[in-house]
Amino acid sequence: MRRRSWATALALVALLSGTAPAAAAWQAPVDLLDLMKVRDVATVQRGVPVGLRDGTRLFATLVIPNRPAGERLPTILIQSPYDPSWELGGATVSRLVRAGYAIVVVNVRGTQWSEGEYRWMKGAADDGEDSVRWVTSQPWSNGKVGAYGCSSSGEVQFALAKRNPPGLKAMVAMAAATGVGVIPGYADQGIFYTGGVPSFDWAYWYRTQGHRHHPKLPPGISQQEREALIATYSAKAVAPEGWDWAKHLPSGDVLKGTGSPDSEFNHMITMKPNDPRWRDYDFLNTGDNTRVPMLHVDSWYDTIEIYPTARAFEYLSRNSPHQYLIVGGTAHCSMGTETERTMVGERAIGDARFDYEGQVVRWFDHWLKDGKGEPAMPRVQYYPLASNRWISDTAWPPRSTPRRLFLDSAGDANGLAGGGKLVDRPGRGAPDRFETDPTNPVPTHGGGCCDRNVSRDQSAIERRDDLLVYTTAPFGKTLKIAGYIKATLYIATSTPDADVAIKLVDVYPDGKAYNIYDTIQRLRYRDGIDREAPMEPGRIYRVDLNQIVTASHFAPGHRLRIEIAGANFPQYERNMHRGGANHEQSQPVTARTTLYHDKDRASFIELPVVP
Repeated sequence: MRRRSWATALALVALLSGTAPAAAAWQAPVDLLDLMKVRDVATVQRGVPVGLRDGTRLFATLVIPNRPAGERLPTILIQSPYDPSWELGGATVSRLVRAGYAIVVVNVRGTQWSEGEYRWMKGAADDGEDSVRWVTSQPWSNGKVGAYGCSSSGEVQFALAKRNPPGLKAMVAMAAATGVGVIPGYADQGIFYTGGVPSFDWAYWYRTQGHRHHPKLPPGISQQEREALIATYSAKAVAPEGWDWAKHLPSGDVLKGTGSPDSEFNHMITMKPNDPRWRDYDFLNTGDNTRVPMLHVDSWYDTIEIYPTARAFEYLSRNSPHQYLIVGGTAHCSMGTETERTMVGERAIGDARFDYEGQVVRWFDHWLKDGKGEPAMPRVQYYPLASNRWISDTAWPPRSTPRRLFLDSAGDANGLAGGGKLVDRPGRGAPDRFETDPTNPVPTHGGGCCDRNVSRDQSAIERRDDLLVYTTAPFGKTLKIAGYIKATLYIATSTPDADVAIKLVDVYPDGKAYNIYDTIQRLRYRDGIDREAPMEPGRIYRVDLNQIVTASHFAPGHRLRIEIAGANFPQYERNMHRGGANHEQSQPVTARTTLYHDKDRASFIELPVVP
């Protein structure tokens, strides 16, 4: 054991070659062919160099189906920051191999063993274009490439789509909205922001995955030696679990305070939503389009991603051909896990099963093996929560009738025991008031991006008196909604800045209250990211929150509820309520917020009701 430890230490010194420390250690190698269950039909090669235009080498993992000598294959390209086993372990990729597709997982710049520094979404278009060009130059390639991936391996597809490289024939971008910058109806810069509030889901990802520096393979070694080292050592980062680190102030140093290696987060947290430096990121922006057919896939409980996913599909459908949309009911990148009684966190959402595998294979077969006309599938397919059925349509959003539900109370909507109601006519009661103390914020309980317990019973949170609760009467018949939900609130605050967090909830007959969607708005950006303005304490402002999208059925006996608070932490950064640069502030101020809902200042939510 001493000899093995000493040999490991020497090897690590050689591998790191002066770069930042990393958690490289001996591990049992993952047999990718066994993982994919394709040992009988394919071969694998790891650590294959992919040269870029600036001389940087990315490293790829190839899974090549067995074929007659000289036969060339269509290829599925996955650009990923993760260990290739993460990308190759799914049933869809295995099915693609058995359908005759070569699979190429290219680790993006500065991740795993690929060279360079990891700079999220900077240079993604160049590197993606070079990766496609490399694939089409290989002797086993027939020159036709499809891009595939979820989350981080989906987001880079928007940058690639804008370039329209000749070999790229189709894309499947799943939960990929982190690649969207500013388009009509959306302006939150790669979901770093929601309503102008930094998302700490991002901070968590950078704390565990997005470090700028990684261990590197030594230059000048053979392909056989590269494969041996990759099979023996891990480039995965190791970080402590939990969220206590998120309490660190100022928020601009939240990762530095944990001792985390440098990452792009440390720079993005200093940038306002309208900072011109966002132009350096290869996002999909207004004016961009593509000729590449694109299948957008997401889920309603991916509550950070799904709104910009829907907007991106809607935007590209105007000027780019062959755009398709599929939205299921599960959590982030959990498509295909549905059962006859699908559970999302603590909530059962019905029989949400869908043949994602078959749809993806048929999609690539059409564009990479046939390529003629439109594929034989509906333009839009989505699963309304708790409906037990999938809906097909020709466009998103579907046709609907707006229904306004007005907030009402006697000034007593604080908490579950209060008298807050949602009614069909403007209320007449006294305004509601709540305080937001950044040292004791309303805590996150479900929602967000990547928590498998994304839907949870909100009853315990709703007992707090620093949030407002408004609920309909029980429905006599099923209420069906699908599309964008709007909220208009009339608000005054005691501070020059504050946040308003809103949550949409389905209340069951037994009293359990399951979150469906949540969003937040920083009030300094109430009129848009280009019109930042402080609040004048005591002045009443109209605030519109538009970043809510869902499809859901509310069964007879159920009620619809909204919660309104001044924080949702740690999902979103806390507002210190002082105005100015929030990420530099360590001395919080309690904000007192007044919400009006009288005849002249009728606060309401507007639902898209479908037949």
